[in-house]
Amino acid sequence: MHIALQGCLKAGSIPYGLTADTGGHIRYLLELVEALSDRPEISHQIIVTRAFDAPHLGEAYNRLEEQISDKVTLWRFRGYSSAYLPKEEIWKELPHLTDSLLRKMQQRNIKPNLIHAHYADAGVVAMRLKAALAIPYVFTGHSLGATKAQHRPANSALGNDLKRRIRYEEITIKHADSVIASSEHEAQVQYGMYRYHDASKILLNPPGCKLGIIRLNASKTVGGQVDSELKRFLKEPNRPCLLAIARPVEKKNLCALVRAYGEHPKLRYNANLVIYAGTRIGIESGEPEACRVWTQLLQLIDDYDLYGYVAYPKYHTLDQIPAIYQWAVKRQGVFVNPALNEPFGLTLLEAAAAGLPVVTTREGGPVDILGRCGHGLLVSPTDIQAIGDACRRLISSDLEWQRYSSRGYRNVDYYTWSRHAEQYVSDMRFPISECPAAPGIRQVSQILATDMDGTLLGDKVGLTRLAAWLALNRQCLFIVATGRSLTAALSELTAWASPLPDFLITDVGSAIYRLDPRGQPQLITSWHRRLSKGWRRAECERLLCRHPGLVPQPQDTQSDYKLSFFTRNTQTSTLAATNGFNHTRRPVAWHDETIKEEVEQALASVGLAARVVYSHGNLLDILPESSGKAHAVDFLRERFNIDRDEIIAAGDSGNDIDLLQYAAHGIVVANHSSELKRLQHSSSLYWAKTEYAAGVLEGLQRLEIRGKWIEAGDGHDFTKILG
Repeated sequence: MHIALQGCLKAGSIPYGLTADTGGHIRYLLELVEALSDRPEISHQIIVTRAFDAPHLGEAYNRLEEQISDKVTLWRFRGYSSAYLPKEEIWKELPHLTDSLLRKMQQRNIKPNLIHAHYADAGVVAMRLKAALAIPYVFTGHSLGATKAQHRPANSALGNDLKRRIRYEEITIKHADSVIASSEHEAQVQYGMYRYHDASKILLNPPGCKLGIIRLNASKTVGGQVDSELKRFLKEPNRPCLLAIARPVEKKNLCALVRAYGEHPKLRYNANLVIYAGTRIGIESGEPEACRVWTQLLQLIDDYDLYGYVAYPKYHTLDQIPAIYQWAVKRQGVFVNPALNEPFGLTLLEAAAAGLPVVTTREGGPVDILGRCGHGLLVSPTDIQAIGDACRRLISSDLEWQRYSSRGYRNVDYYTWSRHAEQYVSDMRFPISECPAAPGIRQVSQILATDMDGTLLGDKVGLTRLAAWLALNRQCLFIVATGRSLTAALSELTAWASPLPDFLITDVGSAIYRLDPRGQPQLITSWHRRLSKGWRRAECERLLCRHPGLVPQPQDTQSDYKLSFFTRNTQTSTLAATNGFNHTRRPVAWHDETIKEEVEQALASVGLAARVVYSHGNLLDILPESSGKAHAVDFLRERFNIDRDEIIAAGDSGNDIDLLQYAAHGIVVANHSSELKRLQHSSSLYWAKTEYAAGVLEGLQRLEIRGKWIEAGDGHDFTKILG
């Protein structure tokens, strides 16, 4: 049961922006429900919302029950008031709405397995249902009051509405069984502002986006409608455009975008500004906040005299959204989201799918999205000059525009609702009706250990063929070894629909996980006990943070058994000394491994035993001396008593060197980095002519032809227990 009480919610097309509360959370809910309907674990879903009588909004919202699909029913409940209410006033209705919902559930003998509360007012209802019927609930905040309070104007008071909202969020978080966050920022920073925040309850699961719709060429009819509407406003419609699509609410910060455009002469001269801010009948007929925002926008357009260069249509439909993005792409435009805080940022995914670079706020979810998609620039939402400069930068360089455009289009496929729904049912522990055969009940006598990024992943066709090979060679223990963290590695494997390994080695060999049939990881603690001997991480960090050629990587890439840095170009080479670093002047090239040697010398000079791994031209990892991919694979080899002659490894970069040299047989894929050239004379390596998983399969087939690696006889029981 989903509970969502705000805005206009119905079957069919939703008029987003019709009211201030009819926005992204409703789209999130409906697309989540649609994706969950495709899961065999879910038999039925009920959406609970509020009924109201508002003819100017539509008759549908007063119907008490509506069938959305065979597996989804919409229930509406009347409160004390029959009028449409903004979110700030719904609290008055909660007791009556809850009583009505409880009565209907009891009358129909309906008790769902799980309640999902969207926003804190729904959380209060879910909390009451949990107390009355012992039904667990999960909470999605969508947009948190504490974040809004943090971004309110300086010296302004915290109003009663916001105080109440934060109080409701506090008690909802306290009693929730789980809390779903869309981004690392939301999980750690935004929820971290609440006193009842419990990190163990947080489930990080980014939402999806219907990317296929955005990528389909809009029909000539719809495209013509968009083109005609925008050309009514613009003197030179073929200029690049700055595009914004957002509800007319203050937190979306649209006025800052108009200021950035109006105060940047080069931007005004070279680009148009296009703003889709919801749907309006008239400026004064909307809700108070929307009226304020539109009045301010029109005032700014008048102040800067932007007529003929700014388009602000009154109305658009959902089926016009792809055409709007495509209109901007055709003119090499930029999508701009300057929100004061953005919990996630679905429009950024739409822009990526369309191939449109973005300029967006560094506050919230966009940091995660751009970290994965790499299709634009992050700016402070309060820095007017920075917003204008970033937009100008992207529209003025064809090369840079093309690079960001292609990155977004290529990388956004991770954000699908099918991936989200699969993780959702797994996180909520819904029973799986058709569990795949457990990979553990078999005999194993060989090992295939492969790197992930650039080796296993990168070519879906090759990956499918390799999966078929693994299915036919069940005697082979399949291990994936990566520099990524557990969460990031599992996300990538899921996004690529990769065959799941029996064991996942993460953080450059500093952690080992066994994956169960559902892909749930189990940490092999005995490996960490081995690594702990002689490992002095804090001392390594204190020493190396002073190195001018090293920059610490973000906190989410660090772990108790891995210390990670970026290397940077510097004219200072540092030589290890017993009391730190002495500085001598000599150039160090960006891709030179000199810095690796210096770090090794520095650590050794003060008696710190550690392993230094340099890869991809600018990544440096410090690990326990007995760590690394090769040591981790050997640890598993010993546990299964597999002959080392039966180990094959595949890789593409410097952090695979130890593994390729350790294995009896190695495969270097065709897209390998220059760091592997030092191994070119090794007789145990096969240099594939194809890339990624296809290269791995090419090497496996070549070894089989040469009789070097064929099916073995008796194997060893996979089900033996690891310490």
